[in-house]
Amino acid sequence: MYTFNCLDNAFTAISYQPFTFPLYRWRLQELKLAPSTVAIAASDAANQPIGLALAEIRPSGQSAEVLSIFVQPTHRQQGVGAALLERLTAELSLRGCSSAHFIYTTGQPTTKALERLLQKGNWTLPQPRMLVCRSSTEIIANAPWMRRQTLPSVYEIFPWQDITTAECLAIQQTQASSPWIPRDLYPFQPEKNLEPLNSLGLRYQGQVVGWMITHRLAPDTIRYSYGFIRQDLQKMGRLISLIANAIQLQIDAENIPNGIWVVSCSRAPMLQFVRKHMAPYLTSIEETRGCFKSLINDASQPTTSVQIADRETLIIEKPTACVTYS
Repeated sequence: MYTFNCLDNAFTAISYQPFTFPLYRWRLQELKLAPSTVAIAASDAANQPIGLALAEIRPSGQSAEVLSIFVQPTHRQQGVGAALLERLTAELSLRGCSSAHFIYTTGQPTTKALERLLQKGNWTLPQPRMLVCRSSTEIIANAPWMRRQTLPSVYEIFPWQDITTAECLAIQQTQASSPWIPRDLYPFQPEKNLEPLNSLGLRYQGQVVGWMITHRLAPDTIRYSYGFIRQDLQKMGRLISLIANAIQLQIDAENIPNGIWVVSCSRAPMLQFVRKHMAPYLTSIEETRGCFKSLINDASQPTTSVQIADRETLIIEKPTACVTYS
């Protein structure tokens, strides 16, 4: 017998923190302060934690993203993953969401089982979204493009934390009046763990025209998150300069050996750069896929105690950073 509950306080949730990625654990610590977080916990007959499904309701309140789902190895192949996902989507529906989105990384031992589970749960056919690239600073430091990053004097690379209030307002106002930044590359997204060490901005003739925003996923890992250069300057390779400078700052820190770069499958120029120039200096390249489920008419009240009979299971073993460059 397994019991499934919606967590609503940090005291109870603390036992489930090991069941999600470090990037998301703060959500369990601030459940009361972050009502957009939905956490479904699974426990066994002895009331011991054995699984967790975590989602975030987007600001519109109409849709949500599944952030992670995990089942302890000793309780897999018991239907716990399927029940967690079903209970999670039911709870999202009860909270007013009409759709849910799920993004996962392929190439894992559980990928086939996950995709069967999504199919049975009436999720849409998964579509390619991102390439997830991993490397160490020791390896990527040898890339030739790391050594050719001198910019003309009209450009200035600066620490992102030094951006002025006036510059922030200028970006926000121009974006509001005449959008020029893709939504997923907008630099002022409400995320924690922004990395001051190597989050960088780029000024051209005194105006902010680009940025490379990074996040600390773990003490030894930095994610290169939002990379953007104004459209009229994109063909000049300025984004590569920003990336290289950010990597060099990580290398100079000496105690942060791992990096993750995620590139949208829809951004052909950056994909070409990764495959041609980055690939020889990466330790792995994986693909993320995304799918969608309508939650309309899916608001039936779930029970809190369920006898599992289904044999499906679900576990995601690595965090997926859904971030892009342009």
